[in-house]
Amino acid sequence: MTWEAITALATALSALVIAITVILGARQVRITGQQLEHLRQATQLEGVMKIFEEIDTPTNRASQQFIAQDLAACLRDEEFRHGVALSGRADLTVHKEMHLMRFFETVGAYVKYGLLDGEIIYDLILPRIVGVWNAVSEVVAIQRKALAPEMWDNFEWLVQQAKRWAAKRGQTSDFPRSPKARERD
Repeated sequence: MTWEAITALATALSALVIAITVILGARQVRITGQQLEHLRQATQLEGVMKIFEEIDTPTNRASQQFIAQDLAACLRDEEFRHGVALSGRADLTVHKEMHLMRFFETVGAYVKYGLLDGEIIYDLILPRIVGVWNAVSEVVAIQRKALAPEMWDNFEWLVQQAKRWAAKRGQTSDFPRSPKARERD
């Protein structure tokens, strides 16, 4: 056998080893991608389960009941309205609406930054998100005027995204929006 033949055979074997390595590497990358996707899904599931565990706490259920049954009447009381303007300093035993508003503000931030999959949230609690937003819109307006125009932006963002998600599926919702939200559209 000549040196040229040996060199050619060694080159062919090297090319074969490289090709096998590339094939195995690509397979490993695909498997790693699948494992990461499974991990992402497991993390999303855990996060969503925590959210639904939190939304059904006695405090949040009482907050939702208060919002649905008592908030409109309470907003006619000047002392209550004054407490609304205090936001974080308000008496939470009186201003039970704050519990659910803070909850949805947090959920909005989690979805906005990709820590929770919005589609899962919208699919399961869209009516609750929009219903609470509609019911607390006057509270939001009072606090934005008294404290800061960007208050409750994550909650509002969550509602806007839920609205877009619903519209893609032929569903509609109607709720108030701040001027800042209209600018973002």
